[in-house]
Amino acid sequence: MIWLIARLRRDVSAWDRPTQAGFVLALGLLAIAVLLFFIAPQEQRQTILIGIGALIIVTQILVMWGNRTMVAPLTQAQRAFLRGDLEGAVALLEPMRASGEADARTLTLLGNAYRQLGRLDESAAILSEAVDNSPNHHYPLYGFGRTLIVQGNYADGVAFVKRALEAGAPPAVRFDIAEAYYRQGNIEDLVAVLSDVDVAGEEPRELLLSLWRWRYAGAPSPRRELLEGGIVFWEVQAERFAATPYGASVGNDVTYLKSLLNAWGNDGDEP
Repeated sequence: MIWLIARLRRDVSAWDRPTQAGFVLALGLLAIAVLLFFIAPQEQRQTILIGIGALIIVTQILVMWGNRTMVAPLTQAQRAFLRGDLEGAVALLEPMRASGEADARTLTLLGNAYRQLGRLDESAAILSEAVDNSPNHHYPLYGFGRTLIVQGNYADGVAFVKRALEAGAPPAVRFDIAEAYYRQGNIEDLVAVLSDVDVAGEEPRELLLSLWRWRYAGAPSPRRELLEGGIVFWEVQAERFAATPYGASVGNDVTYLKSLLNAWGNDGDEP
């Protein structure tokens, strides 16, 4: 909530004067209407409540109008990122940072794009800045933790992902904690968290999770279709981050997964 209020204050300062004046007036009238609601006779409260609703709608419209030029570049960058156009996302986000317009969300998206491009030092620097700007929001905390893990700094990466969970990150990020333990060779801690990890619908992560449960927790071996569908993602990761301990570890996984797939293909039985 504090993060949202701080962001709104920053956004309002960049609006045009008429919109600023209208927003302040609407907030003032809204405060008066709320006060009147509590002191007015019971029979008048319904009318006042309707007025409060109308004023809330007006303030929302003013916020959207005031942000009409500020939201667009970030929205475009988010769409570019989601469709895999990382260079396009970076091209939109870098000028925002250079001009001082980048908030924690913008910095985090830029840092995540840098990571996906393999520019890990830049990713870590930007995401560290995002965490400094918004230390209690899960979005930059998780992004920074993920970059640290990909750099091979597993212990610090786990610490930031855990902070992200405490700040409200989706439970699926527990996978990153499990992966960091695995990459460290910390199998005891990996096994301890396996039952808490749920990445349903994310085939590449489901593949590794299935592999770990099979090797270390007595579960069935990974399904053939999971091997075939998930291995390509990890091949790309191994190539992208080949210069890091993380990339080397993923490369070993890919080699092992391919051997499982080949063994399955040769005799038709589970490996």
